[in-house]
Amino acid sequence: MTTFAVTAPATSANLGSGFDCFALALDLWNELEVTPGEFGVEVEGEGAGELATDASNLALRAFALVADPAGYRFRLVNRIPLERGLGSSAAAIAAGYAAGCAVTGVEFRPFELPAEAVALDGHADNLAAAFAGGVCLTWSDATGRHVRRLADAAPLEAVAVIPSTRGRTADSRGRLPATVSHATAAVAAGRGALLGAAVAAGDADLFVASAGDVLHQPFRSADAFTFAALEAAPPPGVRAVTLSGSGPTAIAWVDRADAERVAELLAERFAGEATVSVLAAAAAGVTTRETIAR
Repeated sequence: MTTFAVTAPATSANLGSGFDCFALALDLWNELEVTPGEFGVEVEGEGAGELATDASNLALRAFALVADPAGYRFRLVNRIPLERGLGSSAAAIAAGYAAGCAVTGVEFRPFELPAEAVALDGHADNLAAAFAGGVCLTWSDATGRHVRRLADAAPLEAVAVIPSTRGRTADSRGRLPATVSHATAAVAAGRGALLGAAVAAGDADLFVASAGDVLHQPFRSADAFTFAALEAAPPPGVRAVTLSGSGPTAIAWVDRADAERVAELLAERFAGEATVSVLAAAAAGVTTRETIAR
């Protein structure tokens, strides 16, 4: 009997000024085990007792894009917090889709985002990083959707400040203005260009310069108290602050040598309100391992 064990990483989308097109894979992983047998779904960790344990589970919906879930047992071990802006949905989709490929023998192509998989979550940036790992850039043109992996990691280390309260992407996106001025668009284009250059060159100073987003973070800060607090008064060692996806998690960007010290400061500052984790970049995206029971 063959069991396929799939792991998929958390992700932080946007990275400040890379709205809806940049994301970074993080070293925090969900697991999905798929074994032939009577259909069943078991969820452990984040979302246990809350997430669906039938074919409507998001990971199984992604699996069903490639393979029929009937005749398999599914065990999900979730470590990525739900509705915190860390790509839990993208991880579920990536794991389910890769598992479907594994059981059918279909080649999994990390740099190709199936439209049906993107439609399940609606966020190609998160899904690209979950598929391919590292820092990914996504864009669309007349020929389709594209993914380019720019680097193994961002130029600075991520310290995630994860509130105990959840946030809904739909609510957060509803705060964004329908239009912006040409002046704002020009600033946004410049900051986005800085971000791409910073990641490609591994330049921390350019990365810091790129973080001043004008398209989404100013409008979402009311729903993300840790982000607003860190922007207003960053502790020593924090070089930039971004909202992770639509939030409410904030990412404090620090030099790698300062990560643990800053994490301790932030854990004390937000005690009882948020958890703080140093999250290294994940150079690899979703991975699949095959085990044959004897």
